[in-house]
Amino acid sequence: MKEILDKEKVLADLKYWQVPGMAVSYVKVSPDKDGGYAPDSLAGGYEVRETSGKPVDENTRFCIASCSKAMTSAVIAMLVTEGKLNYDVPVKEYLPGFAMMDAEADEKMTLRDMLCHRTGLAPHDGTWAGVVTSEEYMKRFRYLAPCAPFRSKAIYNNCIYGLAGHVVEAATGLTLEEAFRKYLFRPLGMENSSCDTEKLRRSENHAEPYQVIDGRLTKLEIWNVDTVAGAASVNTTASDMVKWLAFLAAGGRTADGRQLIAPEVFREMTEKQIDYADFVGEEFYPLDGYAFGWQVGSYRGKKILRHTGKIEGYSTVQAFIPEEGIGAFLTVNLHSPTISVMFAALYSILDELMGCGGEVTWTEKFHGSEPPKPEDYDDQYIDIFEKRYPDAVETEWDKVGSLERYAGTYENPGYDKIEIRTEGGELTLTNRALTWKMKPYFGGLFKVIGLKEDTLTYVMPVSFIENEEGAVEGLMIPMEPLIPDLLFRKK
Repeated sequence: MKEILDKEKVLADLKYWQVPGMAVSYVKVSPDKDGGYAPDSLAGGYEVRETSGKPVDENTRFCIASCSKAMTSAVIAMLVTEGKLNYDVPVKEYLPGFAMMDAEADEKMTLRDMLCHRTGLAPHDGTWAGVVTSEEYMKRFRYLAPCAPFRSKAIYNNCIYGLAGHVVEAATGLTLEEAFRKYLFRPLGMENSSCDTEKLRRSENHAEPYQVIDGRLTKLEIWNVDTVAGAASVNTTASDMVKWLAFLAAGGRTADGRQLIAPEVFREMTEKQIDYADFVGEEFYPLDGYAFGWQVGSYRGKKILRHTGKIEGYSTVQAFIPEEGIGAFLTVNLHSPTISVMFAALYSILDELMGCGGEVTWTEKFHGSEPPKPEDYDDQYIDIFEKRYPDAVETEWDKVGSLERYAGTYENPGYDKIEIRTEGGELTLTNRALTWKMKPYFGGLFKVIGLKEDTLTYVMPVSFIENEEGAVEGLMIPMEPLIPDLLFRKK
């Protein structure tokens, strides 16, 4: 397939947003008389995978973050096809010992509920990334509070997709990496794909993650998200994504005609299950529902399935239009903002594949000629402290009193422990092997600066609980903003 994107415009858009590099795949599938297909496709890259100048190509690995959910859904659909799983059986039947805090969800929650985000569970993104086994992580759910009634609305949840990955492990007797290899990567010929963060790190040809911090393009550490591997850990290449897109565009069939997902199961996997509001404006074809691992809606009058992914320095979008037999994938090694650069390229590709290219200049629709403002790069920062306590007055550490009484280990059974330490006459907070500085305020308040959860960076208030003798017994922190502050008890 010829190159669809205007390279000059792509490079200009990458420069505009300070994006180091981008990988691209697109495909159009034409079935043959034997039930297989010969995909017409292109995979390639633009600019660099790291600022030292190494180029992005079709074999450069990127983490695709939440685009992993569609692959987890596909593996589950294969297991449903084989009769090893059922969308409507209570998940407790697959996971002995599993429990939810909400009694109705505990009794009734199924894979259908999990895959379309209607469990009612609050996001609880502060429970990962940690280093616990999937079995250990499963045991946390009984301590995680809901933020909506069961099956009442879509609450996007990475934790639940991490649990879905554990259901795959229970049904197959394999690790999730082994299951993905057996059911998806090997049958499709995706030899440079995995859901193991260490394989991404060790790859000689991988894109390094970046974020614009204080106006400067800054390299980040690759975040290990294997705790919720079913939600966010797949790393892959543009070349491998051609095979994935072709498989989807062909309705769950491989190029040689093997039907890995039964047609009726594929239809169920790609049908709207629940209303789900999109984040793009009305003029950008917003979608209105969620299927299993996909947002679903309409693009130029045709059904489209689309999903984005974002994690610590990587951003991705993938989409396919079943009726047209086409699909597209774009990924960049920049944290945010990335919707403009990715969607401008995505819609340009889809338009060309649908035969209506050139009707809209999408780059101009997504942004004007003025350069981005510094605050555009802060869209992933949330200052909870300022919202709650706008008039709080900062104090000095030497006026706080003994810092040793705060130091120690604090535990909540749903989360990794919190360590409060004294360092150089100040306090720090450590959680999930990450450490952040604290600041003291009058009235016993403390501020934690830069606490990370999923794609967001928080400034959070912390307050300590004392007994009648003045000994510190616990701390309160809004690790999950959609529910009351969480209590961590001091050991």
